[in-house]
Amino acid sequence: MKLLLLLGILFCGVACNQVKTYTIEGHIPGAADGVVVRLADLGYYPEVILDSTIIKGEKFVLKGKQPLIYPKYCKLIIDKTPQETDGFKKQLKAYSFFVDNSRIRFECQIDSMPSYYWEPVSKEHNVTLSGSPTQDLYNQYQGSVRELTKRSADLWNKYLEVYHCPAIDGIFNTEEGMQIVREREAVTEQINQATLEFIRNNKASVVGIFVANWMLNRRKSDMTVSEIKAVVDNFDSSVQESELMDGLRETAERMYCTAKGVKYHDIELTDLKGEKVKLSEFVKPGVYNMLEFWASWCGPCRGEIPHLRHLYQSGGKDNLNMISISIDERDADWKKAVQEENMEWIQLCDQKGFKGGVRSVYQVNGVPFCLILDPEGKIVRGGVRGAELDVVVKDLLGDKIKL
Repeated sequence: MKLLLLLGILFCGVACNQVKTYTIEGHIPGAADGVVVRLADLGYYPEVILDSTIIKGEKFVLKGKQPLIYPKYCKLIIDKTPQETDGFKKQLKAYSFFVDNSRIRFECQIDSMPSYYWEPVSKEHNVTLSGSPTQDLYNQYQGSVRELTKRSADLWNKYLEVYHCPAIDGIFNTEEGMQIVREREAVTEQINQATLEFIRNNKASVVGIFVANWMLNRRKSDMTVSEIKAVVDNFDSSVQESELMDGLRETAERMYCTAKGVKYHDIELTDLKGEKVKLSEFVKPGVYNMLEFWASWCGPCRGEIPHLRHLYQSGGKDNLNMISISIDERDADWKKAVQEENMEWIQLCDQKGFKGGVRSVYQVNGVPFCLILDPEGKIVRGGVRGAELDVVVKDLLGDKIKL
């Protein structure tokens, strides 16, 4: 009896001393032996490979050597062509999910897996994944907004058909486009409220942080500094040192400079005469102003210019001070595009491109991007174009604008 008791205590001691970490057991029907499996940490850019193995008998196992301090958002990458050195010829599959210190099971037929690259139709529903409590919580959030997200996507597709595609050919179905935008904004507000509720209810979870970061990145200048700060300050001390929390802080810092209610920032630019000027010389006090960041080499920017011309000619000339700010580094390219596009409103350029004030001061990482300023020079909205911009301008100017 004493021997059995001693063995029991010894077994318990060994079990307690075992390091608990993640184990991912995968079953990939149709996968050939030798196909490479990698686990990438998406908390970094570029992504960091945590572990790798090969498939044998359509199965693989990945096991962490150390316990995770916090769950990580990762991407499982299946490389069907490991010997291929040309990146354009590689055949890669991928699926993203949360990895925690648990036993996770992954299963998907190789040809049914989502691609590593963009796909017009998602294949994520083909994947069966179980065993991660953190992923289960994220699935819970996704389920809570699934119908709203689908409704938003349907409205976006309708908007592309009714407004965007005709606008490319100079046909502006403004009234119909604005109606769709208003419907979609109402759905977006429901998603925002559901997301904020989830964040408030998950203060001690990295999933709450992940969702908060996604929300802040998606919302463009429609949150005040205090509202952004409230999201960041929501989380408990237990998750303050996580990588995802660092990412959330970085996103918030980037958003503060163009948050709703913040006054525009003065930067040095170049005018069409080649002279150095200040943005403040062109922002008119007492009226609404629009800053449009663009570039001659940017296809979507050039695609939006016909709409800007339409807006300018529909009342913007007298009631909305429009200022386009190019980030072209080649002076000739900028001036040629201005002439080709018949851009009659104010034209300025940050000839330092993404190394200039547009990037460092306004944190504009992609164009086109616009900011609408109120008569006091404070930001009221940003990141809108097409009929979205029409809705904002109409709400601000009313009958002064004839769209």
